[in-house]
Amino acid sequence: MKTKHPPQNEQILERFAKNSSMSRRQFMERAASFGIGAAAASTIWSGSAKAAQKSGGHMVVGVGAGETGDTLDIGTTGGAHNITIVETVRSKLVDPKTGGGLEPDLATEWNPSNNGLRWTFKLRKDVEFHSGKTLVAQDVVDSMNLHRGEGSESGGASMMKVVSDVRADGNDVIFDLSEPAADFPYYLAQNMFTIGPSKDGAVDQSGDGTGPFVLEEFNPGVRGAGKRNSNYFKDGKPYLDSFELISANDLTALSNGLISGNFHAIQPVDPKIASNLDAVPGISVISVSGGSTITMPMHADKAPFDNVDFRLAMKYSVNRAELRDKVFQGHASLANDHPVAPFDQFYNADIPQRDFDPDKTKHHLKKAGYSGEKVQIHASDAAFTGSVDAGILYAENARKAGIDLEVVREPIDGYWSNVWGKVPYCYCYWGARPTPDLILSLAYICGAAWGDTNWCHEKFTNLVAAARVELDTAKRKAIYADVQWILHEVGSTVVPIFQNLVHGVSDKIDTGGDVLGAHPLDTFRVFEKWSFKA
Repeated sequence: MKTKHPPQNEQILERFAKNSSMSRRQFMERAASFGIGAAAASTIWSGSAKAAQKSGGHMVVGVGAGETGDTLDIGTTGGAHNITIVETVRSKLVDPKTGGGLEPDLATEWNPSNNGLRWTFKLRKDVEFHSGKTLVAQDVVDSMNLHRGEGSESGGASMMKVVSDVRADGNDVIFDLSEPAADFPYYLAQNMFTIGPSKDGAVDQSGDGTGPFVLEEFNPGVRGAGKRNSNYFKDGKPYLDSFELISANDLTALSNGLISGNFHAIQPVDPKIASNLDAVPGISVISVSGGSTITMPMHADKAPFDNVDFRLAMKYSVNRAELRDKVFQGHASLANDHPVAPFDQFYNADIPQRDFDPDKTKHHLKKAGYSGEKVQIHASDAAFTGSVDAGILYAENARKAGIDLEVVREPIDGYWSNVWGKVPYCYCYWGARPTPDLILSLAYICGAAWGDTNWCHEKFTNLVAAARVELDTAKRKAIYADVQWILHEVGSTVVPIFQNLVHGVSDKIDTGGDVLGAHPLDTFRVFEKWSFKA
């Protein structure tokens, strides 16, 4: 009897089965959508699921990020080196999953009630911190309270403003909200919301956690290392015996380290050498798109960026296509001065793509009263690989439109603490978020915890708040359409590009399936998900 499904569907399912983040139930649902019966699907699952991932070994990864000011403090970590360490030793209530949505981490389920004003998270039982302390709901409550209150310096502070109370109820954690928040569980999947052990209300932030690895060394901006957590609550994970994450801000050193075998994987790969690196025997380049934005924040409270027309001139003077092709070597796609990606269900496709336009640049410069003063943009590979090259290209095009733009090269170390947020104009990047509210609330609304422009637009902020509580998807989409128009027209951030995250990986490594593209290193979970090939 002939099968009713094409053979390539079985091959696709085999790859899904090897993705350790997919449960058997999810796999069977996917098989059914392909028209494959339960018996055949079970055979594929049994023969493929997790079979390709080998236990054991010491994995060394190099990352082009890391600062001497890195910290283990909950809510204040930044940069791929720092966050990967934290996510490797601690856990969150929920995690993003391949293909979208959320998967359980410390919480086994989460449910809204009271018309969305209450969320209840049920915790796993018998979870232990590395120190031996058993996880209880109060640990979660006290960790969450680090993000609340007037003195909080957490990047999650603005997202937690909606929480009026968080409390323990047996093995449940209950969040009472001041207004409904349709995306609230997605908030808690962000990297700043890891959980530490608490005692008498004080949270231990030394690195003790419930994550897949026990931290043995943390040298800020240099190295992190740890060993397998033998009591990890996820069956079969982690696969590795131990890990080592090395900060190497010299991209040539990163690539050479991968070629020589000193690193098993690296991120980022300079797009200019990606094709050459991919051609090296035993190495593959993985380029992942996922809505990560390159941005150029302008301080809206400092001249000349306090003028909307001047900001528009800066937006029209960026040659986005040239930036994509020359600096990113095609490992990117065009953005339109807002952070909502084209694949997002709330993306506004009616906004015309902004292009390089010297005539419009000159028009807005004239309206702004610009008389030729020098303008500086600060650049560093801490922001993204090729940042300085991007600045030079930008300056060349800006001069064609009459702007005297100077590129200020900044060192990698200290960029996020001494340059970003401090200077009026610089380069930056933001990892993708699963819903617009997460990035808009984190970086764009009035008083955003990680706002880097000092821009405050009351109507915009009110619209974001309205979208947050709107449960009707069509109405929510209409609100987000207006939000994107406002950022496009009067916002204080140039968003020219969605960048791919480009990794170099040894062929000895099994990534466990699809690599998440929201953030570097499989959205910081490289050591939990990856293994050596059998």
